[in-house]
Amino acid sequence: MLSDCCRHWTTPVHIESLGHGPDLVLVHGWSMHSGIWMPLIESLQQQFTVHLVDLPGHGQSHWRPNDLQLDNVVETLAERLSFPANWLGWSMGGLIALRLAQRYPHHVQRLILMAATPQFVQTKDWLAAVPAEVFQSFAKRLDDDVSATLQQFLLIQGKGAMHARQLIRQIAQHLAAGPTPDTEALREGLAMLLNENMRPAVRELACPVQWILGSRDSLIPITVKYQIEALSPAACVHEIEGAGHVPFVSHRAECLRLIEQFCHDK
Repeated sequence: MLSDCCRHWTTPVHIESLGHGPDLVLVHGWSMHSGIWMPLIESLQQQFTVHLVDLPGHGQSHWRPNDLQLDNVVETLAERLSFPANWLGWSMGGLIALRLAQRYPHHVQRLILMAATPQFVQTKDWLAAVPAEVFQSFAKRLDDDVSATLQQFLLIQGKGAMHARQLIRQIAQHLAAGPTPDTEALREGLAMLLNENMRPAVRELACPVQWILGSRDSLIPITVKYQIEALSPAACVHEIEGAGHVPFVSHRAECLRLIEQFCHDK
């Protein structure tokens, strides 16, 4: 798949490690696989040992019931990647990285949360989010047509971003390199998005934290930055103008610059 590959982990969670330098773990979002990181890998592996995670039931990772419940997947990743590292979680992967940093603080040197939020669903005290019906509708559609549901989610991720059509084509190309996720894994992931509240974790984090948000993200309103800053005044929050939910594809150079500066900052 990629050059300079160091090793392959075995099932149930597939982790591909490549490159050289400080450790950097990349955790993808709902319905995706580690191939989504392709735009960043060639550059990142020149500076980091990059660990590409396929979450349970996604990419090359096998599926077992309950593997994608938040504490279960965090425990699995902590066992497999038991050394101090920089962690980057995108979208749903941000929830996982947040929980891991909360439970296993010695595993996380620095934490990057890209197009992520501690709570995806809107509540009375957390308005910068989407209504629960958005994810509930995806759960209902899975019963009828998995492929159509994933296609609809792909469109939402590109919605609002600059050059949205081109962005959607690029994401689709990266995803085509891997298999369709297990349907039950998709259900468990949606349950995570619907039910988890990682705001307490944001308050408790001791490691340096960087948030990278898109100004046109249709899933995470940019106004969430004010709520994040209220929870964690010391966090670095960056807004990428014109980016949607997949800034590392649409604004690759800017994302690379932010990641590299943050991870190398003394």
